[in-house]
Amino acid sequence: MTSGSFETSTLKAGISLERDIRIGEDRTISFLGDELRVYETPSMIADIEYACRDLLFDNLANGWDSVGTLVNIEHLAATPVNEIVKILVSIQEISNRRVQFNCEVHDSQEIVGRGIHERFIIDVDRHRERIKEKKAKM
Repeated sequence: MTSGSFETSTLKAGISLERDIRIGEDRTISFLGDELRVYETPSMIADIEYACRDLLFDNLANGWDSVGTLVNIEHLAATPVNEIVKILVSIQEISNRRVQFNCEVHDSQEIVGRGIHERFIIDVDRHRERIKEKKAKM
């Protein structure tokens, strides 16, 4: 088990992360044909979640990580394949082990997504044991 607290001096409201992502075909819808391939909502949400997780992970002690618990994202505009989007995430609030993020996604023309995401900080060893116990009961 991990001992001690997950808190570090660098984990606080206001810290942020920016990430640029090129929109490849694997991040686009295909059901409207190649001419209308645009950034899909599930990929946008996944990109936001990973950015938030990375921001937390970089500011947590060894043995701690996080899992997503809430996503409320508006997909506001289409971004064509091969364009670059900028993911902007910042910690809005930390309440015990719950962390809420403000999130925005921009392409070169406009904001294409925004909303909030929440993650819960976990002790990885303890989480592993809980999952192991649950599997044994199934």
